[in-house]
Amino acid sequence: MEYRKLGELEVSVIGYGAWGIGGAPFWRTEGDKKSIDSIKKSFDLGINFFDTAPVYGFGHSEELIGKALKSVRDKVVLATKCGLRWDKESLSSLRKDASRKSILEEIDLSLKRLDMDQIDLYQVHWPDVETTQQETMETLLEIQEQGKIRCIGVSNYSAAQIKECLKYGKIVSLQPEYSLLAREIEKETISLCIENGIGIIAYSPLSSGVLTGKYDKNTKFKDWRSKGIIGTFTGEGFVDNISRVDQLKGIAREEGKTCGQTAINWVLRQPGLATAIVGVKNSAQVEENLKAVGWQPSIENDKKIEEIFALT
Repeated sequence: MEYRKLGELEVSVIGYGAWGIGGAPFWRTEGDKKSIDSIKKSFDLGINFFDTAPVYGFGHSEELIGKALKSVRDKVVLATKCGLRWDKESLSSLRKDASRKSILEEIDLSLKRLDMDQIDLYQVHWPDVETTQQETMETLLEIQEQGKIRCIGVSNYSAAQIKECLKYGKIVSLQPEYSLLAREIEKETISLCIENGIGIIAYSPLSSGVLTGKYDKNTKFKDWRSKGIIGTFTGEGFVDNISRVDQLKGIAREEGKTCGQTAINWVLRQPGLATAIVGVKNSAQVEENLKAVGWQPSIENDKKIEEIFALT
């Protein structure tokens, strides 16, 4: 396993993404036992970075992560989030709230679910435009001073929002969507992060499964992807993406890798990248994903990948 610096933290280049194990209303799981087994297997294979959030299964993901990692707490880097609240366990009730009042409530709820005294990386899940960055950052700095969190990060923030945060305190990470099919952060955000020592934590490096190569243009999703929240999964955009993924499959075969391993490997080789969090449902998927580490495609194939998935 390869490890990289993330502020004062040191994290594995492949991180465990715990969205999927939270279950409904986002994903179907294979059961808590397989979820916990996958967490433990990840640790055994060298993964030390585990990323979750309260909204993943409305607390269930945090509880599973805490239970599985309790005995090795001092050997892992644990990340969770704040700023998304709900009144009932449904997608329609979700709301952004990064106010002081909300964060002070959320941190204690997360610590209780995780059954831990401190969180290594505490991230604002989505920017809350109704709350000033000053209020959000000052609250995070307050709970950091109290010892409840070690480091502060943000997720899904624009370059402008990051600049505003930096006026009030230090952040060590940005967690954006980043994959061959989602490269918007290359326009201005990556360079800003590098200039300010902010590590990038890529989420959805497999574009929620599209880059695994297991779907075709006729696939109809039956989970949150069916809502068309992201054009990646619907209409002409989806058909175009599948066409590009089919080309990636050919390159992967030449490299002796799977399509998914090739897609993850590309993310790991990008400037500013600290870790890529990959969601799994069982131990076999963990072992499969780790084969993305420690190699690079031929110069010719790397060029082909860039041509196929060029940022427009």
